[in-house]
Amino acid sequence: MRVRAGFWKNASTLFCVALLIGPMPALAETFEEELARVDKALKENPGQLPTPSLRSCQTRRNMAVRLYDAGQPTRAERHLAFCRDVLKIPAADRVRADAPPTAAELQERAAREIEKALALTPNVVNGLAVYRECAACHMPEGWGLQNGSVPQIAGQHRRVVIKQLADIRAGNRDNVLMAPYASVESIGGAQAVADVAGYIGTLEISVGTSKGPGKDLALGEQLYREHCVQCHGETAEGDDELFVPRIQSQHYPYLVRQFEAIRDGRRRNANPEMVAQIQSFGARETHAVLDYVSRLLPPEELQAPPGWRNPDFADR
Repeated sequence: MRVRAGFWKNASTLFCVALLIGPMPALAETFEEELARVDKALKENPGQLPTPSLRSCQTRRNMAVRLYDAGQPTRAERHLAFCRDVLKIPAADRVRADAPPTAAELQERAAREIEKALALTPNVVNGLAVYRECAACHMPEGWGLQNGSVPQIAGQHRRVVIKQLADIRAGNRDNVLMAPYASVESIGGAQAVADVAGYIGTLEISVGTSKGPGKDLALGEQLYREHCVQCHGETAEGDDELFVPRIQSQHYPYLVRQFEAIRDGRRRNANPEMVAQIQSFGARETHAVLDYVSRLLPPEELQAPPGWRNPDFADR
């Protein structure tokens, strides 16, 4: 968990550079070429298609552009494929990206949407509307589930929520359960991401989350001080500016599951230096430090009062 202070400065710089680069040239060129072929066929209509068919293609074409701009090139390609088939564009003119995207392409897709969402002003009214879908799993209060299958997200940093949603939507973080609910088709584009992240940040944080067995807390504190505090903070409060998540008052089983996924290389968007840092953690160290983390609390002003329920869901 410990990362050198200099790393975050360098990583932040690299991240900003990645955001400014824009779509990778090869990927953008392929999409733009296909889009140009579709536009040409729509204009010339060589097959003399009836107006409803042309209108349908135009709708799909516009959807493809929105999806591509939102960092969803695979879905955009499906809509362009529909247009190509209807317009009977010759196969020789088709450019298909059959190869799976590289890790760099996935990161860049996510970076584009992060940049867009961060530049937008959150509309918490729409954020609540989006969150009503999220609440089915994360619960109306955003407290998740005690068994750790769903994390507490109440009070999470806005930039962290934006980044994790963008990573999931771009395929830069694997989450088969969340992916369909977080997709552009389900909740909308970058504005929806900004809105729901803004709303989540207004929720009161539960301190009644599940904890570990409490048998090795001295070792857990020692490990946290040695490996985690520099990035996650004294009380695991995280850092919004650096996209470091708040992990205080997080469910212990969830912490364990994510820690092991990061250590074992199964969480695609994990910080590579953190992955290297925790390679030596065995079962005892893992459970000790995460048991300790699960007991760290947010400041009192962020804690949910006893008996608090989300007033936006008063009709449940």
